[in-house]
Formats: sequence, structure tokens, C-alpha cells
Amino acid sequence: MSSARTRIAVVAAAAMALATPLAVRSAAATVNTATTVGDSAEAAQSPNAPASFTAAQVLAGVKKNSTTANKVNTKPHINTMTRAQNVNVYQVTSGVYAYSSSLAVDDDGSDPDSDPDHQDQTTFQDSNGKQLAAHHVPFYVLGDDCWDRKSPCPHFFYKEHGIKGRQFALMFYKSKVIGAIFGDTQTGNDQTTSQNDSRELGEASVKAAALLGINSSGTSGGVDNGVTVVILSGSQWVVNGSNANLNANAQAMVQKALDTLGASMHL
Repeated sequence: MSSARTRIAVVAAAAMALATPLAVRSAAATVNTATTVGDSAEAAQSPNAPASFTAAQVLAGVKKNSTTANKVNTKPHINTMTRAQNVNVYQVTSGVYAYSSSLAVDDDGSDPDSDPDHQDQTTFQDSNGKQLAAHHVPFYVLGDDCWDRKSPCPHFFYKEHGIKGRQFALMFYKSKVIGAIFGDTQTGNDQTTSQNDSRELGEASVKAAALLGINSSGTSGGVDNGVTVVILSGSQWVVNGSNANLNANAQAMVQKALDTLGASMHL
């Protein structure tokens, strides 16, 4: 599980580009680099092929649909970096959940790390049962339980929304978008460390931070705000693979996810 560590605050992230593409060119997500928000996938040859949506279009749709009417939680979540209770989760289209918060760096798992709070285990494992490698696998972190001990949970609790380990998500930051998986959890209220709180949202792995161009140090990295995570629920969006190829497998799903969301949000 994600360990508590002293968060070093950084300058708040610049506002994301929401509508106008930064560039319009043919590009797809690669194994080691994030897709630029303005990039579009190569146009389909068939005139009857479904439209290909850009990351900028999809992010704009997510923001447009992040309204009070679509809010899932009735109590606010905690920004992991700033500790402000101002993070909300929205169902932006059927089975798709989005939130914007910080990126606090989680370096737990099978990769060694100099962070004194590093733990060798992650809540979820790769398809071979190995602990996830935070330096190689882009993963995001959700709360471990319902902090309120109620059902339905007043906070967003992943088990109530068809979300499982290795669930795919798009992560947006400034001009970039990457694919990531659900890999670790923020410890629940049965823990004694003061800053462990399952209401937190805004933590992701070393690899996720690096792909997004964020300082990826577990002790001094991260950003206070500006990262948007869009989770696609359902078994068809669970990513399989080993630590060696989970990153490649996640990035290969980015354009499919963009196209699915673009169509479902009627962009």
C-alpha cells in the first residue's frame, strides 16, 4: 500500500489546454513518451471508420461534464499534496469517472528506491503475481476503503463503481496524456500514521510522473494541482501484462480510450 511520506509542496501546475489543440499532426502514444494533448491519431483510410478524437477534445469534454449534477461523492476528497479538502469525482459519461488533483509520487513496489518510506509491496500485482514496479509501470492510487464506513460511500470508493486492480485510466497534465493502471491504494483509517487517509486523491507512480514530465522523485517530486485522471470502469478496460510490458500495453490503449470517450460524450 502507498506509504505516508512528507510531501514537499511545489509551485501549482499551470492551467491545462482545454480546447485548442497545441498542434495538429499525426501521432500516436509510444511506449516511453506521452501523447501531446493536441496530437491526433493517424486518420483512418476508410471513410466509414469512426472519428478519431484528440486528447484536447476529450479533456475539454471531461471538464465540461465535471458538473455538480455529475458529482459522485457527497463529501470532498483530500488533495494528497496540499491536504486541501477540495477534490471531487465526476461521472463524465457512463462508467467513466474523472477527478483533478495533485500528483504525489508513489515509489512503492518491486523497484528499489532511496526513499526511506519506500515499501516493497503494492496493493495490486502484474499478471504474473509480481509486485508492480513503480519506476517501470505508470499507475495511479485510490483510497483503500470507505473512510466513512457507510454504503453507499459518501466518498468515491472504487469497489462501488466496477473498478478493479490494473483498471485503465487516462492521465492528463498540461500538454500530455498517458495511459496508466490502478496499481496501489492509499491506506485506510485502520492505519496509525497521521497522513495516511483513504479520502486522499492525487498520487501516482514514478513512471507516471516521468511520462507526464513531472519531477518523479519520491521525496521531492510531484505537483500540487493540474493532473486529471479519467478512469474507464469495466472488465474490458483491465490491463494485463508483466512489469516489462504493462507500460507499453497501457500506452497502446490511449487512442482507443480517447475515441471511446469522444463518442460517448458526443464531442
